[in-house]
Amino acid sequence: MNLKLVKKKKHPSVPIIPRRMGFSFDGIQHDDYWFDNDPVLTHLLNILSLTFPDGERFFVDSVRALRDKVEDKDRQKDISGFIGQEAMHSLEHQAFNDLIADGKYDDIVAHALAVTNKLLAGARKYMSKRQQLAATAGLEHFTAILADAILRRPELLQKMDPAVRDLWVWHAIEETEHKAVAYDLYTDVSGNYLERQRLFLSSTAYLIGFSSYFTWQMLKRDNVHRKPLTLAKGLWKGFGYKGVISSIIPAWFSYLKPGFHPWDDDNSALIEKWRASLPQPKEKNAA
Repeated sequence: MNLKLVKKKKHPSVPIIPRRMGFSFDGIQHDDYWFDNDPVLTHLLNILSLTFPDGERFFVDSVRALRDKVEDKDRQKDISGFIGQEAMHSLEHQAFNDLIADGKYDDIVAHALAVTNKLLAGARKYMSKRQQLAATAGLEHFTAILADAILRRPELLQKMDPAVRDLWVWHAIEETEHKAVAYDLYTDVSGNYLERQRLFLSSTAYLIGFSSYFTWQMLKRDNVHRKPLTLAKGLWKGFGYKGVISSIIPAWFSYLKPGFHPWDDDNSALIEKWRASLPQPKEKNAA
């Protein structure tokens, strides 16, 4: 059954420009809980960060493999911008991940990276190029709504250590800029609604399982599993009322609508608002 439900939408005019920032993370100590001094939130985002270098290379490969289906020059420019931005995200998060892995969590990080690579290798082997693109579009929705939650809630950013905050603000801005690129390419290639949902749901399930397991391993390493009050506070901040993760659940469900498009929520005004808070990039390349 090829149920194709595609919504064409005029995008806001948002240039997609790769920027190499060269973050140094000066001032972060190895044992710091950099997000609200909370081990649960810190390790949850640490684990998500571990997936970014290899995961975003997968995103790039899935988009690059089918970009020849697009003839429009502006769309091709956006695709080039997407590829460049994702490459920069891989580099910057790799530097941050090296900091995470230094010493105390080496074995956990190595295990998490091995599982990530195995999952992505399986996707490349057993999924078609179109299916890989559908999975990318779904995971890009997840990163876009997490980015939106970060940019819309200054109180969350104020709880991050300043040495780490700029990394997450910069990444959130660029995820917002290119949030429709993979989705639009998928609608050009197929637009099969049932396939899009199936891969979105399965990708979400893998991400939840992966993140939960390895966050727990880091918490155990810190003996936080023996501190029920600390655990409860962290879980409430993440999954309770207006939690970091629970607050994005309605936006997560929006992807299930047959007529969904990433720019249904036009949050482009957040981009320039927050870009002004960042240092100048080390390198800036037009797409």
